[in-house]
Amino acid sequence: MNGSFKERRSQSRFLAKIPLSFYEPNTPQIVNAQTHDISAQGISIVTSKEIPVGTSLDIYIQMPDTGEKIFRRGKVVWLSSFNHSGYKLGIKLEEPPLKPIPLVLRAIKAYRDY
Repeated sequence: MNGSFKERRSQSRFLAKIPLSFYEPNTPQIVNAQTHDISAQGISIVTSKEIPVGTSLDIYIQMPDTGEKIFRRGKVVWLSSFNHSGYKLGIKLEEPPLKPIPLVLRAIKAYRDY
């Protein structure tokens, strides 16, 4: 591993595939996606849509155990291609922070019980 790598995140992040949706900017179109990982102050998502850095999004994380939708507003802070046909977006969330550990545990339990 390269010794010059420096972790820039101040919050622990957790790998988790949780369904979510967001409104495509400047349209009424809803985009379905999923989280790649989550932390208290941000999420990375996998989507088929290329959303430019700096774009604000209204995000609805849908918990697989109850269908509850958790709303957060966030801003795209980075973008990369993912699996040749999609994108991974880094989203910095506005307050209040997420509580990622309970969300991840609920998602794991829901998929295990499925």
